[in-house]
Amino acid sequence: MIIQHHWRIFDYSSKDPAMNLAIDEAILRCQLEYRSPDTLRLWQNPPTVVIGCFQDPESKVNLAACKKLGIDVLRRVSGGGAVYHDHGNLNYSLIVHKSSLKAHLADVEKSYDLFCSGVIEGLRMLGIDAYNRKGDIMIGGKKVSGSAQHRLYDAILHHGTLMVDVNLDMLARTLGVSDLERHLINLYDVLPHKVPLSRIKRHIVKGFEKRLNMKLKKGTLTPRERQIAKKLYEIKYSKRDWNIEMKALVPLKEFLV
Repeated sequence: MIIQHHWRIFDYSSKDPAMNLAIDEAILRCQLEYRSPDTLRLWQNPPTVVIGCFQDPESKVNLAACKKLGIDVLRRVSGGGAVYHDHGNLNYSLIVHKSSLKAHLADVEKSYDLFCSGVIEGLRMLGIDAYNRKGDIMIGGKKVSGSAQHRLYDAILHHGTLMVDVNLDMLARTLGVSDLERHLINLYDVLPHKVPLSRIKRHIVKGFEKRLNMKLKKGTLTPRERQIAKKLYEIKYSKRDWNIEMKALVPLKEFLV
């Protein structure tokens, strides 16, 4: 049974994509200290390529094109595949303690079903029929959203993308892929008119409230979260060692003090 309670929501994007990734992990780590509430965050990046935790960027990304275009290649803490972000992409992050949704979070596959259902419900409110396929949200057989998770003891970070009006040409160039129209779709391709992003966000929020049986209350980052995000940015997300070479980093105990 889902426990009904209040979660925090905040719509915040740093202009630095590396800081955006650091913020997500900072909230996750603060969950371990019970110093962060369950959270839904909405955010966007400028043009950026974000690879999965275990990916080799040389084989998954056109690094030469990214360098020529001035596009950062960053590594996130969760698994999954490489994605291209720009301001036509809406990112969402759910950072939650397992105890908050006991019946659903132990089973990873079911947790994807649950978390994706919030986005799917929001799209339904916009008149769009979508469904989940193993963490990918599909419209008419084409992918409009992907997601990934990172689990740290009893805390879970589930984050995903929603392609609203992504530049598919840039996506193809940076990821070195082709024939995108067969596999990907933007939300604006299926809406009868271009709905403002603010309205899309409102429906996504309502979708999560309905499907997760909770209420969202506006909040901001806590001083502790800002402190951890700053340290993660300095030692991890701003470093080539992590983003490209994936070298070992400072142990958890070195900065959770």
